[in-house]
Amino acid sequence: MKTSFGGLRPARLFALGSALWTCTVCVVANAQPTPAPPPPNVPPSGPPAPGPAPDRNAPPALTASPLLGDEAPPPPAPSTDETVPPPPPPPSYEEPAPPPPPDEPPPRRTAGPFARGSVRLSLLIGTGWTSLDEYLILGAGVGYYLVDGLELGLDYEAWLFGDPVLHRLSPGVRYVFHMVPVIKPYVGAFYRHTFVNDFNDFNYVGGRAGLFYAPERSGVYVGGGAVYEHLLNCKDRGFTDCDDVYPEIFIGISLGR
Repeated sequence: MKTSFGGLRPARLFALGSALWTCTVCVVANAQPTPAPPPPNVPPSGPPAPGPAPDRNAPPALTASPLLGDEAPPPPAPSTDETVPPPPPPPSYEEPAPPPPPDEPPPRRTAGPFARGSVRLSLLIGTGWTSLDEYLILGAGVGYYLVDGLELGLDYEAWLFGDPVLHRLSPGVRYVFHMVPVIKPYVGAFYRHTFVNDFNDFNYVGGRAGLFYAPERSGVYVGGGAVYEHLLNCKDRGFTDCDDVYPEIFIGISLGR
């Protein structure tokens, strides 16, 4: 029995297949690239150098712990719990209390209108008499305090509405006990020259004592006391005595410095 494929016989078909396989192998073999020649100055690489011999006394290498990885564990996440109490407030600062003031001495009592440097102005009104007549006495005075309580002064008196008319001028000194509160005693001494109309003039020496009423921090004061005077070269003048005692009342105004 003879078989044919497309008009070709089997013997011819096998010969054609063998020819095609031979040509395919030749084309594939010719398609492989040719190896590049080595560079001219690079020596050919030899076999790798042998490594150092292992040290038999070295400790064995540590193996990685299964509990610890190659990377450090991440930091814990910040707490988002809103119940964390707030930080305490800063301590309040209070200024220390100032130290108590030192004990002050009690205020010194001043001499008031009788202090050093004060000026005294005074008025005098009264009555007087002689063996011949009665008089109305008007007077004024001025004084200056050299030290506290010690006054140097000058006073004038006019004996009026009698005969003969008398004018008396009296320089003197007076000391006031200014340290005594309110009611202040005083003592003094004076010399007095009396001018007498139509008669010879008289000269007296005498003293006085009394009390001043001087309120605290007031420049006005009043006073009253008794005066003793002695007539020098006393003779029976007919209208005056050799010794005399009489009261005095006056109002004073102090003019401070």
